[in-house]
Amino acid sequence: MDSSEQVAQAVEALVKRLLVQNGQDEDCQMDLDMEPNSGASALAKTKADHDTRIKAAQEYCLRILGSRLAPSLVSDDVHISDLIKKKLMRDDPSSAKAIRFSHLYTKLSTCSVLTKKWSILYFLLALSDQSSAAGKDGLPNNQPLSFLGLHNLETTNVERSRTSLTDTGTSPGARLESTQAPSGSQSREAAHGASGKYLNRNSENNEVEESALLRDLIFVFQGIDGKMIKFGAESGTCSIDPSFSISASTRSLVDRLTELGWLYKKINFYVQTTLKEGTAGLVGQSFCSALQHELVDYFRLIAVLEAHISKDSDVDGRKGLTLKRLLVWTQDSLQRLRLMSVLVECCHNLQGGALVSMVHDYTQHGDPLIQQFIHHMLERISAPFYVMLQRWIYEGELEDPRTEFFIAHNPEVEEEDMWQNKYFIRKEMLPAFIGMPLAKKILSIGKSLNFLRHKCDDSGWLHDSHGVGKALKYGDIAELEGSIDAAYIGTSQRLLHLLSTKFKLIDHLTAIKRYILLEQGDFIQHLMESLGPNLSQPANTLFRHNLTGTLEAAIRSSNAQYDDTDILRRLDVRLLEISPGDSGWDVFSLDYHVDSPVNTILTPVAMHQYLKMFNFLWRLKRVEYALSSAWRRQTTSARAIRPILELVPELHHCRIVCSEMIHFVYQLQYYILFEVLECSWDELLKAIENNTSDLDSLIDAHSKYLRDVTSKGLLSASHDTNMMPRLLELLATILDYKVAQDNLYNYAMAEIERRERLAQTADRRTRHGQWGLTDEDETLDRIPEEQFEELVPSLLRTLNEYSMQFKRELSELLITLSADGDSDLRFLSFRLDFNEFYLGSMKNGTAPLTAAAAVGSVRKPSLISSSR
Repeated sequence: MDSSEQVAQAVEALVKRLLVQNGQDEDCQMDLDMEPNSGASALAKTKADHDTRIKAAQEYCLRILGSRLAPSLVSDDVHISDLIKKKLMRDDPSSAKAIRFSHLYTKLSTCSVLTKKWSILYFLLALSDQSSAAGKDGLPNNQPLSFLGLHNLETTNVERSRTSLTDTGTSPGARLESTQAPSGSQSREAAHGASGKYLNRNSENNEVEESALLRDLIFVFQGIDGKMIKFGAESGTCSIDPSFSISASTRSLVDRLTELGWLYKKINFYVQTTLKEGTAGLVGQSFCSALQHELVDYFRLIAVLEAHISKDSDVDGRKGLTLKRLLVWTQDSLQRLRLMSVLVECCHNLQGGALVSMVHDYTQHGDPLIQQFIHHMLERISAPFYVMLQRWIYEGELEDPRTEFFIAHNPEVEEEDMWQNKYFIRKEMLPAFIGMPLAKKILSIGKSLNFLRHKCDDSGWLHDSHGVGKALKYGDIAELEGSIDAAYIGTSQRLLHLLSTKFKLIDHLTAIKRYILLEQGDFIQHLMESLGPNLSQPANTLFRHNLTGTLEAAIRSSNAQYDDTDILRRLDVRLLEISPGDSGWDVFSLDYHVDSPVNTILTPVAMHQYLKMFNFLWRLKRVEYALSSAWRRQTTSARAIRPILELVPELHHCRIVCSEMIHFVYQLQYYILFEVLECSWDELLKAIENNTSDLDSLIDAHSKYLRDVTSKGLLSASHDTNMMPRLLELLATILDYKVAQDNLYNYAMAEIERRERLAQTADRRTRHGQWGLTDEDETLDRIPEEQFEELVPSLLRTLNEYSMQFKRELSELLITLSADGDSDLRFLSFRLDFNEFYLGSMKNGTAPLTAAAAVGSVRKPSLISSSR
């Protein structure tokens, strides 16, 4: 047997198998079984028809195998897809068809079932080229596939059809009907009962008509149960009534098509429930409106499909809408419904900006069609959000009845604290396309507008120059950022300009620096000298009106009188809370009053920090004033008390210790006034001039200035241990030493007066011819015995104790400062101990704190021996 005979036998076997699978042989056998009494002639005719069909199919297959269908081209999927894209671009300049083809080609490329992808694309391209050569009547040419070598096949099919029609003398439909047994058909319809009206009359296995399934699917697409297809009560999925006979392939198509009804029902339930409950905010209602708007196109498709079904049912014998065509026609709507279903699931419990942010996340999808759909949805969903945003940045009004905006306010906050705490950002409502830096700008814009309207009384500028004719909508993020930046710059510059010009912010800061931080030296000197005697009294004996009069006198006596009257009237006296045993020095304080809108920067907390700094500087000035008074007394009394030889070494040691204290106080003052205050003030002015873009940055610059002043000025820059109590104890030791020194000088002056009175008495006696001094009189050239043994040692011992305590506390302070991480504090340690007198003595084991005691213990015997 040659190869041609083998091919013929193989084709014959293949045709018979295919015909059996298609039900041809079974139909013939069923016809024979259903008509047992029809006669031998009918049986012979049926077998003859069956053999004729097999022979025709066999010839057809052989003709296909003998033809050359494959073109002589290289199988390149990318090349053929590029050719199709170029053709679509030529046909449609909008490139919508090309984008659609790219989307479909991507899906085709990922499909692993199909292996001849190039052949499919080439066939479709060939069909499109052939369809362009159609006749004027809109029908294709007689030989549409002649270029593929299929013209002979077409001719054979036509001839065979004509031959079959000539033989039967009836139409193909009538011929098929003649093969069915009327009695058997009637019996099957009666067996099915009421469901028989859905049966396919052309089918021998009692399958449901496709048109009936199509009509049921139209109802299912609208979320309504059909006759054969119904929604489940619990799961919500669709199922086909098992009493109807439907093939597996048809059932699979129906199951795929019912997904549209399930998705529609889910989306519609969400929309109706949300709108009925009324729990959704403006953005949520807009989301439901966007879903309903997208469902309008879906309803339009259902109307078109229903019209096709009705039209096809009126035309007998016409092959119109089928399940497969319905599946193809509904793919676009299915994709949209799937996307809307995903959005419904993700945004079920979200509101406002969180909902907009969730939908916006889907714009990052790689599919351009999905991006376009989400973008179109967002234009409707975000409309209320952008209305709120527009009102906020152009009018300063927060119109958010359902708390959907990412900016909220606290109605319990007072107007004085409006800028800092009234408005804030809710991160959970912040959309993803608005970052935190941009959100802070938006917050600043609205706060600035409210500030200008309520604090600065500048409504005219808002009406004339801000936000006229501007509208915001979802779209270009760069354009949105540009609009926000323009509004941010305009409002911030206007607000800063008013604060610096109309409300004199810099002048107020300068006044606080001069008076509260004690920069105005002549004013502080006059005030200290005027208040010194009164402040030395108990605190409960002070009266505010007396202190206010002294303050006004100090202003008139210094260059402060030439300052602005508005600045001077804000300067006032303040008495702190009085505790038992406090003196006037402990409760006296200067105060500076500020009002709106300057109190937004100079808040009560900031003024408390300034007053805290003033109290320390005022105490330091008091110590300086006390040491200046002690030095002045030492200088003026040196010649007078020189005759008291017993106290000369001790008084000299007092001058040395007093000089050490003056050096410490002056260096500490220099560090605070110049290294801290002046440097921080210079940084503040530079920040205001160069780095201040809005009121928030101005507040931050002032807060940094105040933080530097208080932390460095109070010696608490970078260490964990608070040195302020130690420093206050050191200053208190200096004051105690000054009091002990005054007691010693008072005793010395009293001793001088005693000697002068005794000398005058001796001189008067001598002039009267009597002895100048008697045994009962005290000695004229030395301290009396009882005082030298009791009073003088106690005075010297007190001085030595305070001197030792000062040096011990100063040494501990220097050790802490030298080990600190802040360079300014280490530099202060160097200034206080530039020759390492204190630290060097401690390292060598001869601490200077014992020197005073050693001097006193050695000198006392020498004084006694020399005086006796």
